[in-house]
Amino acid sequence: MFTQITHRILLGASIPIICLIGLGSIVYSSAMRTFEFESQIATTSSTLGQRGCPIEVNLIAHGLTKMVRSVRAYVISPAEVRYKQSYQEGYQNFRQYSSGLKEQTQDTRQRQLLENYIAEGDKLHQLSQEVFRLVDSANIPEATVLVKSINAENVDKNRVQMIQRAEALMTEGVRQFQEQQRWLMNVVLVGTTLSIILTILMGIWVTLPLRSKITRLLGATERLSAGDLTQTIEASKDQDEIGQVLGALQTMTENLNSLIYKVQQSGIQMTSSTTQIAASGKQLEATMTEQLASTNEVTTTAQEIANTSGQLVKTMEQVAQLSQITADSASHGQQDLMRMESTMRHLANATSSISAKLGVMNEKANNISSVVTTITKVADQTNLLSLNAAIEAEKAGEYGAGFAVVAREIRRLADQTAVATLEIETMVKEMQVAVSTGVMEMDKFSKDVSNSVENVGNISEQIAKVIEQVQSLTPRFEMVNQSVEDQSKSAQQISEAMVQLSEASQQTADSLRDTNNALERLDNTAQGLQTEVSVFQV
Repeated sequence: MFTQITHRILLGASIPIICLIGLGSIVYSSAMRTFEFESQIATTSSTLGQRGCPIEVNLIAHGLTKMVRSVRAYVISPAEVRYKQSYQEGYQNFRQYSSGLKEQTQDTRQRQLLENYIAEGDKLHQLSQEVFRLVDSANIPEATVLVKSINAENVDKNRVQMIQRAEALMTEGVRQFQEQQRWLMNVVLVGTTLSIILTILMGIWVTLPLRSKITRLLGATERLSAGDLTQTIEASKDQDEIGQVLGALQTMTENLNSLIYKVQQSGIQMTSSTTQIAASGKQLEATMTEQLASTNEVTTTAQEIANTSGQLVKTMEQVAQLSQITADSASHGQQDLMRMESTMRHLANATSSISAKLGVMNEKANNISSVVTTITKVADQTNLLSLNAAIEAEKAGEYGAGFAVVAREIRRLADQTAVATLEIETMVKEMQVAVSTGVMEMDKFSKDVSNSVENVGNISEQIAKVIEQVQSLTPRFEMVNQSVEDQSKSAQQISEAMVQLSEASQQTADSLRDTNNALERLDNTAQGLQTEVSVFQV
């Protein structure tokens, strides 16, 4: 029943209080009896004078004596009215003091003696009244006989009896008062001693079981404050408050142990994930750097192709002009044959230059194709790395939310790169077709010019045919010129697309650099968390 500490404390505090209440009740009742004895003693002593002489009794006796003397004196001297007055004074004193003493007297025996004493006084008063009547009627002899019948010894006898009874009551009251005082002192001494002993015993009964439990509780809390979560706290079997606290500490220790273990494991996984993501980010940053360099190279090549195409357009314009001059010269006749031969040689040289430049353009187009292939591979690898980054961000949970956004941006840039690369590849293929056509046409044109130079001796015979052939070259030159212009526009578009690709690659590199910085901060945070959590023993 008293397994709870509060119950023990209440019981330990209640028993001394109950003892004190009981002791107080006993002391109170004893004190009341003592006060009663003291009151009786005071009442009895108030009826006694100094040296045991009763004051009221003496006054009553004095009044009766005065009555007897006054009656006797009045019989002897009837003419003296003062004796009658003296008698009245004595009688009044008798009635006054006897009534007061009767009210104060509580002892039955003493009250009976007082009533007898008052009865004697009343009897004396009746006789005295009869004597006064006889004296007033001048019947002195009968009055004298009646006065002699008055016995004053009875008055004194009753007085002595009342004094003896008062002294006996006084002695008995003092004895009872002293006994009551001794009993009260013994009760106070024994009750106080028992209360002190019970208080000490209850204090020991309450505190001894708490000492070992508090020691266990302090030991458990000190180990817990030191970070030791491996301890097992045994709760008390009586399930008191300290036992409940120990049980709660054990539950808290188990919960903290599980929590710290999970935090440590999560920290390890976070550190591993951030390391992998950081490595992927570094690799992706290196890849983007290579892609940026390749993009710059492609941009330079495209710019060179555009410049070459512009020069080729100018050259084709010159060829067209020369063809027109040749056609005009052919119409002049034989006299201009030598000049036409010279012009044909210039035309052959120009054709060779055009063929050489078309060959350079074809080679540059092939280089662009290889660069486009490299960019396609880089875009595929970027897409794969963004997918890996998204997977690692998913593993990191809420800590990887920012990396998921970065992974999506990288994937979007990779998709844009792939689309731009596909457009570049299409343009390059169209340019290769145009260049191949131009090369074929220029080879054919060069062959015709060579044949014309070799057969210049026969030009005069075949002048009409030459004029016809020269005139037929004009549409071909226009076709070549148109192809070269298209090639120039395509090269310009390639250059613009590569500039956009370079900017996108630069943005991707900046994003990857920010991502790597964030990963580094996250890795430092994870290592700090791991260091803090490693203080706990699980």
